[in-house]
Amino acid sequence: MRAKRVRSRRELKAFIDLAPELAARRGDTDHYVPLFTSDIAQWHSHSGWFNEDVELWLIVDESGAPVARTICHSSPELAAKIAASDRPARATSDDVMPSNTTDTTDPAGEASLGRPSTLFFGALEAADAEALDHLIAHIGFRADQLGARRVFGPVSPLPNVTGGMLTAGTDRPGFFDTAWNPAFYADSFHAAGFASWGPAQTWEVEVGSIPAARATAVTEAEWEASGLRRRRISRFGLPAFVRRLLPTLNAAFAQLPYYTQISTAQLKSQMQGLTALMDPELIIDIAGIKDSSETPSRCFALVIPDPLPVLRRHGGRLGPSAILDLLVHRHELRDAVLIIQGTDPDFQGRGILSMAIRDLNSALCAKGYRRLRVTFIAEDNPASAAVFERSGGEPMHSLSFFDRHLDGRRR
Repeated sequence: MRAKRVRSRRELKAFIDLAPELAARRGDTDHYVPLFTSDIAQWHSHSGWFNEDVELWLIVDESGAPVARTICHSSPELAAKIAASDRPARATSDDVMPSNTTDTTDPAGEASLGRPSTLFFGALEAADAEALDHLIAHIGFRADQLGARRVFGPVSPLPNVTGGMLTAGTDRPGFFDTAWNPAFYADSFHAAGFASWGPAQTWEVEVGSIPAARATAVTEAEWEASGLRRRRISRFGLPAFVRRLLPTLNAAFAQLPYYTQISTAQLKSQMQGLTALMDPELIIDIAGIKDSSETPSRCFALVIPDPLPVLRRHGGRLGPSAILDLLVHRHELRDAVLIIQGTDPDFQGRGILSMAIRDLNSALCAKGYRRLRVTFIAEDNPASAAVFERSGGEPMHSLSFFDRHLDGRRR
């Protein structure tokens, strides 16, 4: 097996098509989570909002057929953030990865990523443990070529950190905006000397089992008594909601060890297509009773019907046929995904989030959703997990990032 840098359109297509092909080969089609092909194409062409170069790599077998893939990229902001947190117990190694794992048509002197302190990897797919071991070896070799002494991932260059790897719960399917991988992924990374970093869980709430007290809509009198109001969101009003949530989002997540500030352009890029998919009743925007229509949210929750069944059918391609499929079958999407929630730090500890989740739960019940799934809650953020535990929720997947220092030094 050898590593091959993606350069042509044909190789880009092979990179994109590999995920659904391997899922079908492994019998994981109803579990895997496709990335948007438009994001992958922008990484390849360096035409999106992401400022750093992204390398796309394939591992090919003796016949030249792809058996694994990854991206390699840098992010000075994220590298500084995780270095400052310095939380995990790290596995270290002085091993030099074998040079025969890389394509000789991409010499070390090219170094398109510059000299990053940390090499990030993501968009992982592998047919089996053997292919993944070759991929891990190549990631380490590429880090050595570029002079990076730390390797961290899986991380995709999206607002904000998108990635992580499942370490438990791989028998449960993935859902939109989260990760899924076969069980052998984590075993291979641990065997290669990587340490888990930032353990977290996804959560699942069976809507029919939510306690009545947690699914009763907040009355106007309750909002008024709390000095608050809920701003209703329409499809037409979605851009204004995005503007209001951004400062609250950045303030609420600023202290997390993996979070870097999101720009307006980054957030807008990730909200494209949401208008066609959104269920307005599932988007929560809480303001002070006297706040203007443009005042940033005190608390928000962005929840959407899970489009993953449609995205799987189209391999992550959100073209006209997929959008039509989404519109035609939107009423069949009975699972919802909480993408992100946040409370302005100045208003935390006042019960606002609990009221917001009550309204959300009430809407989920009223509209006949089966379950609510919640993305990535870190173990060091128990307050957020408790909100869904009180609604009868349970952890669904365990996941973490994987971290390795290549020089044996503590930083």
